[in-house]
Amino acid sequence: MIKKFTLFFVFLIFFSCNFSTPVINEITTSDFKLLKSVDDIQIIDVRTFEEHKSGYIEASLNIDFYDSSFIDSLNVLDKSKATVVYCKSGNRSGKSVLIMKSLGFKNVYNLKEGMNGWLSNRNEIILDSLN
Repeated sequence: MIKKFTLFFVFLIFFSCNFSTPVINEITTSDFKLLKSVDDIQIIDVRTFEEHKSGYIEASLNIDFYDSSFIDSLNVLDKSKATVVYCKSGNRSGKSVLIMKSLGFKNVYNLKEGMNGWLSNRNEIILDSLN
């Protein structure tokens, strides 16, 4: 009985060591600007519509993380294209990156510190003219 328990315990440890936490690729604002200048990328804002219209990064597409059609909206994007995702602080976009990786996106990055980091580095935003 003890041998079976020990064997089970060894297998449990061995197999649990093979599972790793998924890695979120983060990109700084300066690296993002460089990537944007040399490559045709997708920029996804996962904030709410209200957050998006208060100011957003040029050429970004708003796909609300909390919307029930979030995954369906992601699935229509080009999964082979480099994609940068941002939110307010990096939390929702980090979760979005993990979801997108599970959907088959190849090169997806979380904008480190999100819109907060973008603004603190004095980068420009687009203001919705309907405000």
